Amino acid sequence: MKIRVLGCHGGELPKYRTTSFLINKRILLDAGSVTGVLGLKEQLALEHVILTHAHADHSRDTLFLADNIIGAGGKGFTMYGLPSVVTDVRQHLLNWHIWPDFTELPDKNNPVITMNAVENGKTVVMDGMEVTLCTVDHTVPAAGIILDDGKASVVFSSDTAPTDRLWKLASEKNNLKAVFIECSYPDGQEHLARLSKHLTPALVRSEIKKIGKDVPVYIYHVKPQFYRQILHELKQLHIKHMEAVKLNQVITL
Repeated sequence: MKIRVLGCHGGELPKYRTTSFLINKRILLDAGSVTGVLGLKEQLALEHVILTHAHADHSRDTLFLADNIIGAGGKGFTMYGLPSVVTDVRQHLLNWHIWPDFTELPDKNNPVITMNAVENGKTVVMDGMEVTLCTVDHTVPAAGIILDDGKASVVFSSDTAPTDRLWKLASEKNNLKAVFIECSYPDGQEHLARLSKHLTPALVRSEIKKIGKDVPVYIYHVKPQFYRQILHELKQLHIKHMEAVKLNQVITL
């Protein structure tokens, strides 16, 4: 399993891009930064787009991706998410006001975007990979994602406050190779983190303990304005095998 970091930050500034991971060239996990990173040929190769939730920093480039694909005559992609996430995308993004409805273009029988609503706890198979969605605690409906190709499994926390069910599922994976967990605010901003349902370094430490396994931990969704401070605080935790992911990094599991 190859994971390419297209975007990994909790905001956008020069040299900071919002969240998106490319899995084995055909699966996209979140779509905060896609069309400004991948070339057209790579965009046309995408078959599956998983949205953890509908917030703009995770969903916006599905709009430009669809526009690029229809212009190039590509075959389109399937979008996966919790039922409420699919509903949000339909009502608030692909509504002919914010953006054209690419679930109907070029026609309803051959759309650029095919929606697939996945219930909490359910597993779907795409590109030989089992993908499980597990609800986490955020300000809007959101799902952590578990990817399992048989040889390796990896867990992405999505945007979340402290949560439990996702880490229980992670602890049950005998082939767990890595965990990607968000950390948006420094410890001094814990009040804001809890209001917006995100994590701080201290809260990350508590979440990692719930897994009960010593696996590599990759930090993402760090707010650019707090980047150095958060990385310093994470370093002070002295947790083995933990690092913040970097743009364009490729992780092989």
